[in-house]
Amino acid sequence: MLDHELLRSFIAVVDTGSFTRAAAQVFRTQSAISMQMKRLEEQLDKKLFLKEGRELQLSDDGLKLVSYARRIMKLHDEALGVLAADADSRPLLLGCPDDYATGVLPQLLSEIRTQLPGLQVQIRTGSSAQLRALIDKGELDLSILTRRPETEEGYLLLQDKGVWVAPAEGFIKPNSKIQLVLVEPDCKFHSTAVDGLIKQGWPYEVSCISGNCALLIELVRRGEVATTLSSCCVPTDLYRVPEGLGLPELPTVAIVLQAAARPHRDLGADRIAILAEKTAQALK
Repeated sequence: MLDHELLRSFIAVVDTGSFTRAAAQVFRTQSAISMQMKRLEEQLDKKLFLKEGRELQLSDDGLKLVSYARRIMKLHDEALGVLAADADSRPLLLGCPDDYATGVLPQLLSEIRTQLPGLQVQIRTGSSAQLRALIDKGELDLSILTRRPETEEGYLLLQDKGVWVAPAEGFIKPNSKIQLVLVEPDCKFHSTAVDGLIKQGWPYEVSCISGNCALLIELVRRGEVATTLSSCCVPTDLYRVPEGLGLPELPTVAIVLQAAARPHRDLGADRIAILAEKTAQALK
């Protein structure tokens, strides 16, 4: 019989791509996670992981196990939720990057209200890296994130492309110096914009860096600067600069819904999957 704690740790390793991050999520040491994965491989007499440089990848047998592990844990968490149904429920601790607070978060909240009427939600904002760390420490139950490259992190909500945003048409002129305000450097849009402008020899000046997208949008509205934003959160009164103007092309990012390894009592794996699916459908 498979130990559900081994399966929970296994899923955490798969979702995070790291023994270290998985250890933080399930409140164990890295060595304990390593031992758990060894025990699971011994129980199954199968190798579950392949090591490619610093990255962990699932073996063929690991890929077969993960879907079953999720289903087993879904039933486990559902059973615990039913048995605890009469207990007082604590608020759902939900994270969201600031740039998705208008374009993605309201739809997710609407789905939460539909599925879990009466459940209070407390929201924390921050960068994806900051929110990921809070999930690992058990300080969030659920978070919207930008998926890390080469991982299967979270449930996909939306594939969204970065866009250049200006106060009006004609604000950005070829080869003229661009006045910019940008999100923080750990954002792909920041690094891609700056690196691209440097490579193209396009003069620019960054006057403000902030994780608060509402501030960046207001500064653009005042007519003196341009910025980069996720397409889903560009206000209708601002101008989306067309690609033909020659600015560096911004990347497409995967916006996902990631749950903590130990989910909120009212939000087992089945409900999280439904929340993500319904939200993704509404955002299309």
